[in-house]
Amino acid sequence: MATHAAELHDLPPYTAMLWSQFQACPPLLYNLFDSTVRPGDVAHQSDKVFDVSGSLISHKLSELIVKNIEELHRLTNDLLNMPILFHIKVEHQRTDNYVVVRVRKKWKDEFAVLVNTRHPQIREMITNKLTQAMQYMQEGKNFCLKLDFGPSVRQWYSGIVDSQVTFCDSRSNNDSGHMTLWVTNYSTPMECCTSLLCIFICFPLWLVCGGPCYVTHRKIKCIDEEQEFNDFPVTLLSGVTRTVTIQRQAPVPQAPQYPSAPRNQPMQQYPPQGPMAQPPYNLQGPPKGPYPPVAPPAYPGPLPQYTA
Repeated sequence: MATHAAELHDLPPYTAMLWSQFQACPPLLYNLFDSTVRPGDVAHQSDKVFDVSGSLISHKLSELIVKNIEELHRLTNDLLNMPILFHIKVEHQRTDNYVVVRVRKKWKDEFAVLVNTRHPQIREMITNKLTQAMQYMQEGKNFCLKLDFGPSVRQWYSGIVDSQVTFCDSRSNNDSGHMTLWVTNYSTPMECCTSLLCIFICFPLWLVCGGPCYVTHRKIKCIDEEQEFNDFPVTLLSGVTRTVTIQRQAPVPQAPQYPSAPRNQPMQQYPPQGPMAQPPYNLQGPPKGPYPPVAPPAYPGPLPQYTA
């Protein structure tokens, strides 16, 4: 897991970690962050990462407004040389339609997602859009570029939590929308007036409140561009180091093996006979003569008398 910051080009396109684990120990994310411990909280900071994780709290942090070409040059250099950190909430839902019952299942999680903008394909897509935005600025036009990094995470999350495919279900997934960056020299669009879903659901209200006028005015004043990042693999870091101890099975005890006596030779006696090794007991039987050799001493005094 330990990866030097100088080797950012070797990072995977997307890296995800549960937000709670990232908050507990930010350096686990490739040692790119330093932990700043505060009373009751653990914050993260880094000068090697383009951090927009606060956009979950304030949408304004994802709006990158440039006023001139020099600012756009600096922003392009930062986006192409530093990975981008997002804080995202993702949800997946499946509905199983049976004959007599309908079952709904829902999964929710919260992740810290690091996007490696030095990945060749991601870098090429960002470069093309920012180069086009620079041409608009040189021509004196207003532009708004939307970089949506969320589709790859939604695809990955749905695959890991709900990989079982059936023919009687319906599935949907969504995120909190905080994996989007807006680069503009004008303003960001009002989603309630430009989103096709909102227009379809609230068409009468959109028509009465001047939605068509806003869309027409926006097309005249600004050029809206969008780039989605799809089908990129996501690597999940667990943040937990596990130690596995392998215990070898004890060998089965076997009967002791003694050396056999050579052929045509008598068996060696035990204990061995010899001048230096005398047996602890007499192997020839009881000793000859009176036994015991010395008579025990006489009982002192008269013998005891017993009465019935």
